[in-house]
Parts: sequence; C-alpha cells; structure tokens
Amino acid sequence: MNILILGATGFIGKNILLSLSHDHRIIAASRKNTADFPLWRKVDFTGKNNWDEILEGVEMVINAIGIIEGDFQKIQTDAPLQLLNACEQKNIRLLNISAIGAEKEKPLTEFLQTKKSADEKILAYKNGKVVYAGIVLGSEGKSSQMFASLAKLPFIPLPSDNLLSFTHISQLCGLIKDITERFNDFPKQIFAVAEPEKLSAILSAMKGRKVRCMKIPVGLVSFLFAIFPKASIGIFNKNSFLLFRKLNSADYKPMFSKASELIEAGSIKGENIFAPILALLSIVFIWIWSGVSSLVNSEESFRLMHEIGANEIISALAIYAGSAADIILGIGVIGKKYRKQILLLQMMLVLVYTIILSVFAPHYWLHPFGILSKNIPLLALSYFLFVKED
Repeated sequence: MNILILGATGFIGKNILLSLSHDHRIIAASRKNTADFPLWRKVDFTGKNNWDEILEGVEMVINAIGIIEGDFQKIQTDAPLQLLNACEQKNIRLLNISAIGAEKEKPLTEFLQTKKSADEKILAYKNGKVVYAGIVLGSEGKSSQMFASLAKLPFIPLPSDNLLSFTHISQLCGLIKDITERFNDFPKQIFAVAEPEKLSAILSAMKGRKVRCMKIPVGLVSFLFAIFPKASIGIFNKNSFLLFRKLNSADYKPMFSKASELIEAGSIKGENIFAPILALLSIVFIWIWSGVSSLVNSEESFRLMHEIGANEIISALAIYAGSAADIILGIGVIGKKYRKQILLLQMMLVLVYTIILSVFAPHYWLHPFGILSKNIPLLALSYFLFVKED
C-alpha cells in the first residue's frame, strides 16, 4: 500500500514510518527532508499546500503532525481540514493521530479543542478514523525526555501523582500497523492507552529504581500559574498541569499492558532542562533585586550618581526610572514571547552601565565586592539564555 505519513520527521511520525516501511511503500511528508527520505514530499501546515501533487498515488494518509505551542488553530484544525477535503475528493483513507481528552464535549485546553475541531470532521468521513493516544513515551519524545530529567533528581517535586494514561511508542506503532492492514475492522474512534499508572512509576522505570517524590501543594502551583500564565519548564506549563490534574484515566479502557514495562532504565536521555531554568531564575532575581535595592538603599544610589557627576534632578530621574526599568525587565523576561528582545535589552543596559562606570569611576573594577567585574558573568549568562531561545 502507498502510505503518506505527515510529520515524518517528528517523534511519532518517524517511529510510525519505521514500523510500516518493511510492508508498505512509505512516502514521508514534512517541511524539510532532514532525514534524507528517498520518497519525500513537502508539506507545510503553516502555509499553502498543493494537495493534488502531494496525494498523487497515495492510498492512505496518516497525519502525525501536532504542536505543544504555537498556532493551534492553523496547525491542528485548518490544515487538517484542507487535507480532509483533498482526501474526500480522491477517496483516500485518512488516519488522524489525536490525543485523549480531545473527544470530550468540552476539551480542557486549546490544544485539545483544536484537535477536536478536526477530529469531528474526520470522523464524519466514511474513510476517516481517529486514534486518541495517551501520553506517548519513547526515547525521542519531549515529554519522555523531561520525565527522564526529573528521574535523575534526588527528590522529585510533584504537585500530584494521580493515575495517568500513558502509551509507549512501540504500542502505538503496533496499533497503527494493525489499522493499516485491517482498516475496516477498527471503529471510528480508537483509544490507544495502556493500563493507567502514576507518574512516579514511570519515573522509577526510567531511573531503574524507585524514585523519591516530594509533594508540592497543588494550590501553590495554581497560584504561580495565575501570576505567570505563560511560564513553562520544558513541556510543563499551565495547560499540561491542567491536563495532568483533570483528565481521568478511568474514562478509558486500556488497550495495552503498562507502558513502564517497555521502558529500559537509562534508555531515555533527559535534556538538562534545569540549567536554563536556574539561569533564567538567576537573571530574574538579579534584575528585580537590583531595582528594589536601589530604592531601598537610595542614599547609596545617590552617592554613586554624584560620584559620576550627576546633579540632584538627574540622579533622582536615573535612580527611580532605572529601578522601575530593572523590575520591569526582570519580570518581563519570564514570558517566552519577548524573552529574546528583553535579554538583548538587558545586555545592552549592562554594557552601557559598565562603560559609564569604567569612564567616570574606574576604581570600581578593583572593588572587593566585584561591583563591575560581576557584570562579565552576568553578560555571559544572559548570552547563554539568548542563544538557548533559538
């Protein structure tokens, strides 16, 4: 069978491609042919696509494209519906990879809501089916890499440890293979979930021994997300926190045995997500504390301004405006949307501040508390975060 796999360079799409390539003629589709697929067609869900050319000779399409942040409406609703329309015209089978929770009457997050909008139309198509996967685990999965990073900690902070619905990538790929070979034997909606497990059990499997967890009050995490709704640690953000708390694993009949049984200890390499987080928190603290301390210790601030030749009015304007700017920049860098621009502005201000003092008060380079010399690691830290944003 000629099968087109959309999102073939992604975690799920790549594994599905490998599992089907021995028995079918697979055509990979993605924005770029980064894996040098011999049969490849360009598909970009953020732009326009020539579906007549893309679907030429195709008998079945598997859509494995999905995002955890970005334009959900365009990527998970608008583009899949354009794909559906093209498949209907050519009578091509369409299998859409969705997520549990998207089948609910009122999905909890925009991620699930946009999935549902496409899923409903696909389910109405005579040759359309939807696979609702649990939290998919595997060596290249972003969620798995974050879990692996957590598993390395001596104590793991968890706001809750409820039973969750997981799916190992090998289980999902095995199911997809069965569906391609016996398409008409499967229902329209297919829930690909393993026996429910606690996150601590998954982390223990990744570590190879039982992990030690430290319970964090759910109310505290909710409060922090209320103040900083755009904050995130890896894939953990306000939406994933809501899903972990609200999705009920009892709503789904398990199709597979426990996913943890397929995890080999140490096989999933976790990214070091905590170093950038600590660096960011350090930057936030430095800027906010600098702004606050300049106001609290205003006498010292005025003395410094007088030392470089500023009068009372200029000193007052510089101190109060600078303090406000420090606090705003410290808070503003928390959000991801303008983080690069704010980091760049922070580095420019530190350079200007360093140059001014170097010219008018160069003796601060020799100050035992490192008033100016500490700006060098501060700039390096800011640059590290700036590059990390790419």
